[in-house]
Amino acid sequence: MKNTIQNNIKTVALSLLMLSTLNAETYTQNYRVTDLNSTMKQNDNRFMNEDFQEIIRYEMIWLDGNEVEEKSQEVLDKAIKKIKEYEEAGKEFKLTIIGHTNRFSDDENELAIDSDTYANAIQNWFRTSQSTSKSIELSEDYAKNIQTRLEDENISKELMFLEYRGGMDEAYTNATSKGKELCNGVLLSMYVSKPTDIDSDRDGVFDRYDRCPGTPRGSKVDINGCPMDSDRDGVLDYKDKCPETPLGVKVDKKGCPLDSDGDGVVDYKDKCANTPSGVMIDPNGCAVTSTLNLNFKTNSDKILAASYPEIKRFSDFMKENSAYKAEIIGHTDSIGKAVLNMGLSQRRAAMTKKALVQDGVEASRLTTKGRGELDPIESNKTADGRKVNRRIEVKLSIAK
Repeated sequence: MKNTIQNNIKTVALSLLMLSTLNAETYTQNYRVTDLNSTMKQNDNRFMNEDFQEIIRYEMIWLDGNEVEEKSQEVLDKAIKKIKEYEEAGKEFKLTIIGHTNRFSDDENELAIDSDTYANAIQNWFRTSQSTSKSIELSEDYAKNIQTRLEDENISKELMFLEYRGGMDEAYTNATSKGKELCNGVLLSMYVSKPTDIDSDRDGVFDRYDRCPGTPRGSKVDINGCPMDSDRDGVLDYKDKCPETPLGVKVDKKGCPLDSDGDGVVDYKDKCANTPSGVMIDPNGCAVTSTLNLNFKTNSDKILAASYPEIKRFSDFMKENSAYKAEIIGHTDSIGKAVLNMGLSQRRAAMTKKALVQDGVEASRLTTKGRGELDPIESNKTADGRKVNRRIEVKLSIAK
């Protein structure tokens, strides 16, 4: 009869264990420190009310006396690895170490029940052998045991918040000895703070998003906090002295378009590349050319009297601007043979130089060249066009 009663008791207890057992991980999913009667290492646990970037909860760490059980040691090792990883990454976090034990009771009658009768035997499965003070003391021992192990791993004590909850939270049933044992352990959790929104370089992008920290003050940046290159010339805006360079234009290290021939007109606007140094140029980068309105008789290099005021005008300019020198270029229309026109243009240029020298311009500042009929500026099919093409041009440059 006695054996039958004991077997029935075990059957009932096993059923209750299966119905009541809760996984420790599930138990901690929404856990918060709220019990004002719990014993804390620090009274100020207001950090629990913060919004966290991450909360990491570990499975129950069970202890056998002062030793961590083998499977729980794996959990503890995993937690230690994660803690050190986050410390190295500079993340801010707190650790809660909560000691638990099975349900306690201070009822002397309950503690005294000990009978083999069927009714009392059933009740004995539910009774606890721990008083309140003993339960709290044991849960404190559990929590401090884990704290010590973490300190041995050089984890700062200041990160740890301990709580001793005794039998306040039943993770498993108290109906069996096994259930009671499963209530005895420590729950370890990490509460990772949200990064503080700091913008160290004051570029409008918080440090945690900024891929280019240390951007100079006042620089325009993209959404990643990196300096912009608005004109896409390869020079960042805050270094770019010419921020609106057209796309595809070659630039120097300051972001300005190149001026290869040094004539003051940048390459992409220069219609006369490689202009010799010192040559006076127009806005297109070409040597300055001026036309002298001189009149000659047909097939003659003699300057007519009506043209001398023009000679006088240019002579005065050269005398007043001694830094300049001039190349005198003769041109003709296309009437007659080209070879004869070439010679005629050279003679007309020479006669113009002679007239300027006679009016006081140094011969050393004047050179001559004939272009014949090669460079018409109007059509040679009309009398007016041919008249315009019979001309003297001068190109100015700086005298060395």
